[in-house]
Amino acid sequence: MLNAETPRLKFALYGAQGSLGSAVLVELLSRQHEAVALLDDLNALTARPGLRTKPGDLHDPTGVSESVAGMDAVLCLFDAAAPPEAFASAVKALLVGLPRVAVDRLLLVADFPHLADQPPVVAALQRLAADPLRWTLVDAAPVQPGLGIDDLAAAGDGPQLRALRRLAAGIVDELEQPLHLRERIRFSD
Repeated sequence: MLNAETPRLKFALYGAQGSLGSAVLVELLSRQHEAVALLDDLNALTARPGLRTKPGDLHDPTGVSESVAGMDAVLCLFDAAAPPEAFASAVKALLVGLPRVAVDRLLLVADFPHLADQPPVVAALQRLAADPLRWTLVDAAPVQPGLGIDDLAAAGDGPQLRALRRLAAGIVDELEQPLHLRERIRFSD
């Protein structure tokens, strides 16, 4: 139950349909935050209290602005299978779109050790470093695909589920209490 002392924050999430996205949504909702999943298909997620869906094009600065207006922070979970050019395009759109609506907090989650040597990613990270936005990069290796919100909210407790829940909890902790601004972090097992 939400009480007067409980801070209720609004977070926009790109990448909500993957296993990590589902784990982050479960964690956000369990902490009574408002989560806005930015999707192509607005019916892709089951409705539940605290969860909204909005259309969101991560590669269009105007679309980013329209999707994240009024949010406290934006969280982007990048698919390891996406080409490096898609990462660069997304960072460019975020750096243009977020300031338009006064959103100044961004968490980028990706398999950065895998992406780090790709020239488009290097250029995008240099552009990010030069921007005044309050960002944090989170290293996350690819996780078991196909886990949904219901799978992660259930009482199952295998090692992969525990690791995924810990990663999601660490990400939400960083959203709530930013301790690693303008840094790249990795949560260890």
